[in-house]
Amino acid sequence: MALTPARIRRYKNMDSLIGNTPLVKYAGEVPNGNAVCIKRECDNPFGSHYDRVYLALFREFEANRGLTAETPVMETSSGTAAVSFVGVGEALGFENFHVAIPQGIDSTISDLLGVPEGREMPKPDYLKDTVARIVEGKRATVYFTPEQDYVNGFPDFIKRFLPRNRDVAFLNHSMDRQRGGPAYANNETSLSALEGITREAQQQIPIGIYMPAVGNGSSVLGPARALSEESLIIPFESVQSAVLYDRLYPGRYQKRFGIEPGTLPKHKLRGTSYQGIDFPHIRSAVTQGIIDDVVLIGDRWLDAAYHQMTGKDETASLPHWDQEFPGCGEYGRSTRAGIAAALDVAKTCHGKNILVIAYDKADRYDKWPIIPK
Repeated sequence: MALTPARIRRYKNMDSLIGNTPLVKYAGEVPNGNAVCIKRECDNPFGSHYDRVYLALFREFEANRGLTAETPVMETSSGTAAVSFVGVGEALGFENFHVAIPQGIDSTISDLLGVPEGREMPKPDYLKDTVARIVEGKRATVYFTPEQDYVNGFPDFIKRFLPRNRDVAFLNHSMDRQRGGPAYANNETSLSALEGITREAQQQIPIGIYMPAVGNGSSVLGPARALSEESLIIPFESVQSAVLYDRLYPGRYQKRFGIEPGTLPKHKLRGTSYQGIDFPHIRSAVTQGIIDDVVLIGDRWLDAAYHQMTGKDETASLPHWDQEFPGCGEYGRSTRAGIAAALDVAKTCHGKNILVIAYDKADRYDKWPIIPK
């Protein structure tokens, strides 16, 4: 279904608001003549790189998959993606949003989605083993999946929810159906939208090293496709999960730390990788050979848990996100983790521009002490 002239104008207006985000240099000291450059995706209208993704997804579904402004739309999210999904959708004139999100997510995210705090509702029979509670908010109907499952609760939820709600369009930013079969593949719409991050950055600086968070792999694979072969791709992820690390270096994690990936308690880097879902983007990044290395990130909570579990202190030598970075007080945890990873890599190279993404700001997270006393 072709977009009408009025809808084309509406999308073009959003095109002018999303992307072309500022590129700034990290204000602190960087070793060996390197520079850490921060692409401020947090300055998009709804606060993250996912603004690019959902503008592209809504346009694709409306132009080619029969979506209308009256169609109920669905997404799963660990937090930040949900805000962009609803925000971009509202700006485009959509009205009926459904979001599956893990129980226990930061209250700041729930507030942005308009979820009334503490309102319990009965669990539908077909979701009784999956959903902790359902809340009809002002902006979206939010389905809370079990906290202990984190993002691993989404596949079971979707398998149960969609067959009983066939009028709902699932945008699924993390993966897409393969043509002619039930299996999932890369979401090319998401990947193409995220290429803009590095295309824009390269207009200002030569990128020596690109260091994204692993997450579902889209901000690894998409922006990497727009880089030259000379650029190194070195993602980072929590030492708790090590999804990409374990794929790239099979068996090394267990030898290094004496435990299996995912054994430690749930990490605090919302939006980064988590054991349990086989995201096609991550698999593709490995099989295509675009990953040069992976940096594992720790924090003092995981250090304590690891020491209690093993009696060892191997994680203490990893770069930590829960520390002070000059001029970075407004940035969220994943951005801090990217800076920590970049400063660690900067010890091993010379004269490189190291690109990290400011995924979101600190106001997307509940308040708690970041810097150890």
